[in-house]
Amino acid sequence: QEREFLEMLRFNLVTVALQPIVDFTTRQTVAYEVLGRGKHPALPQAPIRLLELSAMLGKQVELSQAFRMAAARAAAAMAKPVRLFMNIHPLEMFTEELYASLMMIRSIAPNMELVIEVHETAVAEVDKMKTMAQRLKHMGMEFAYDDFGAGQSRLNELAEVPPHVVKFDMSLIRSIDTATPKKQHMVAQLVQLVRSIGSVALAEGVETEAEAHFCQSVGFQLCQGYLTGRPALV
Repeated sequence: QEREFLEMLRFNLVTVALQPIVDFTTRQTVAYEVLGRGKHPALPQAPIRLLELSAMLGKQVELSQAFRMAAARAAAAMAKPVRLFMNIHPLEMFTEELYASLMMIRSIAPNMELVIEVHETAVAEVDKMKTMAQRLKHMGMEFAYDDFGAGQSRLNELAEVPPHVVKFDMSLIRSIDTATPKKQHMVAQLVQLVRSIGSVALAEGVETEAEAHFCQSVGFQLCQGYLTGRPALV
């Protein structure tokens, strides 16, 4: 499927779905996460399959850029300013190519407020993260740590380079209302730690009102999940 994949990139046959990010107190949508989708008739639409194909072809960065470009075009067509959380591929981290691509999408959609999602595996490189945080700040962009708690919770690095938002992995959130008291206490303590360094705590994968009630009670400020909104194509 190499020919079809390259056609998809060449002719911009990709689109995005936007999943709401909601304020826990007001239940109002304050932002969206960008989730890529394919539009080539001979290829799967699901981003996981497209990412697998891109890895086989060495085109991970190109696919990541294509999804962000599609999101920027969608944002440019919106009547009001929009706040978007966008993913970057680990291979793009700390590269000049990444910064150039971010400036390009900013020029396409000047009304877009952009939050770059950084996977926790990159957080360990503290000096590079500090530089990236400054570069993004100068471009008027923010950043979030994604999948917090899925692997190593890098607390030292979190304090060294505090992100604007910390997205708690859904593995911590799923059925948290019926989890053991020890797990509930751990999550509550992590939320307070995140807030103490000035970051916003976001709960990912919230599917029930019971989960939402617990998350709000321990201090999560933002919510993302099927309870408050499924991804919708734009």
